[in-house]
Amino acid sequence: MTISLNAASLLNGNGIDVNSLVDQVQSQESGQIQVWQQEQTDLQTQATALNSINTDLTNLATAVRALSDPLGALSTVSATSSMPAILTASAQNTAGAGNHTVVVSALASQGTLYTDAIAGGADVSFLPSGATGGDLKVQVGTTIEDIPITAGTNDTLNTLASYINQQSTQNKWGVTATVLNDASGARLAIYSQNTGAPGALSLSANATTGTLYTADLSDPDSVSILPEGETSGDIQLQIGGGRGTIDDIPITAGSNDTLTTLASYINTQSTQSNWGVMATVVQDSGGYHLAITTQTKGPAGSLAFSSNNTLLTTIANPATNLKFEAAVGGTNATLTIDGIPFSSTSNTVTGAIPGVTLNLVSAEPNVPLQLSIGPDVTQASNAISTFVTAYNALVSAINQQYTVNTTTNSEGPLGSDGSLRQLQSSLLNDIAYSPVQNGDLVNLVSLGITVNDDGTLSIGTAPDGRTLNDILGADPGEVQNFFQNASNTGFANQFESDLNNLTDPSQGILNLDLAQNNTQQSDLSDEISNLQDQLATQKQQLIQEYSQVNATLEEYPYLLAEITAQLGNILPTSSNTSPNEGTTTSSSSSTSSQS
Repeated sequence: MTISLNAASLLNGNGIDVNSLVDQVQSQESGQIQVWQQEQTDLQTQATALNSINTDLTNLATAVRALSDPLGALSTVSATSSMPAILTASAQNTAGAGNHTVVVSALASQGTLYTDAIAGGADVSFLPSGATGGDLKVQVGTTIEDIPITAGTNDTLNTLASYINQQSTQNKWGVTATVLNDASGARLAIYSQNTGAPGALSLSANATTGTLYTADLSDPDSVSILPEGETSGDIQLQIGGGRGTIDDIPITAGSNDTLTTLASYINTQSTQSNWGVMATVVQDSGGYHLAITTQTKGPAGSLAFSSNNTLLTTIANPATNLKFEAAVGGTNATLTIDGIPFSSTSNTVTGAIPGVTLNLVSAEPNVPLQLSIGPDVTQASNAISTFVTAYNALVSAINQQYTVNTTTNSEGPLGSDGSLRQLQSSLLNDIAYSPVQNGDLVNLVSLGITVNDDGTLSIGTAPDGRTLNDILGADPGEVQNFFQNASNTGFANQFESDLNNLTDPSQGILNLDLAQNNTQQSDLSDEISNLQDQLATQKQQLIQEYSQVNATLEEYPYLLAEITAQLGNILPTSSNTSPNEGTTTSSSSSTSSQS
């Protein structure tokens, strides 16, 4: 490339445009970078197209694999109920084909236990006046769960529901408690999380704690609690349940063997030994009884006689103010299959028909329904349609690369890619494959799948006039044998084998192409980077050199002026006096003689 400079402009003191001159010097070499960058852009466009086609190839491999899988869509079994509002079902591949008559007599239900409404609402204590605690025992299935009540902690409906839910979560009781509010007031409801007998609920205990009552005697002062003829006895008072303390109360005739003297003795010992209880004699319609109370709340305040050889007997503590209704639910599902009775704790029944799961929806004791079990034509047809769709997407993407753009008169970015031609040829060979010894189904055409002029597939009718669904419905086994068999010679078996090679991560035909493309892009990036580094170094050198030249050129007018001035001082100046007439100067004479 020729760079021209204006001499007149250079000598007038303006100098040169250093950066512009350097850019002109480097323009030829930097033009190579643009060439390489365009090559990079082309490679990136090709890589995008390759990745897209590779994705289509992977999708096809997935669709073919579904047809070659022995447990896949072609072997699926469906279970169809004649009355889905009563029963639905699903079947595994191992289920045997057949028809069954089913009658659903009852559904499995969850157990429910609930109380009457509490006066005052969900935040009022349900313990009777004076009671410091209570105890509920709820049976869940065959297990009894203890629910101790403590005044001020869980003695309202809201706090009790929260306590039950917490304990159920921590200890896996399998119940959920909630507070119901309606026109009658607030009630506690406990629901089992399981159905059938394991979810049956019942109340086995409901009592207050904190007070121990004895049976009535006729007189508190004269009637001895010792058996006739006995002069002594012993009562052991247990405070705080099984983990609490036991305080011994020895009984002596004439000393503390009546209700009045025993109450006095207990109060004295309680004060002296810090038992934390108080005994009183209470009169009611039946006579007189002893009441021992504690101010300790909850389970720690439970009282009982752990040992007693006197005539004094205890009676059950009064219940809390929670009035429970009879439990409901918690019953098993019942049904008959072909006349055989079955019971199930769940409405999802397995094992009654091998390989089939029954879902009981509603009970109709007098309505028999039909359950048909057989090959799932819909899933098989969908799997084949998915294969055709995936194949067509891949073939169409390949065809697009060979389509000539009328505007640019060029093919797609991969039009000259030999790997794509190889792939196209391999696919055409695969769809033309014909399994041996498979009856009437010898190729795709016999299934009603034909090849179009552009290489894509269409699902229509077979030469005998049947559709794909007709063939699947008539002989699903033969269709499955066409695509797959034990010797791996089926259509899908062979296609999958080829696709495994074509999609191999390291040796797959398009993956190799992509690897080469990436290498070329990387090499170009290195070349561009290296040349850019060289040009950057060269540019600094040129700027330095041309800056010195520019400085000289900018100084030229000043140097010329200085030289002119110096020359003016050296050369003689001419006189303003005119020579005399007839006189000739030396320089003139010299000039004349020369002429």
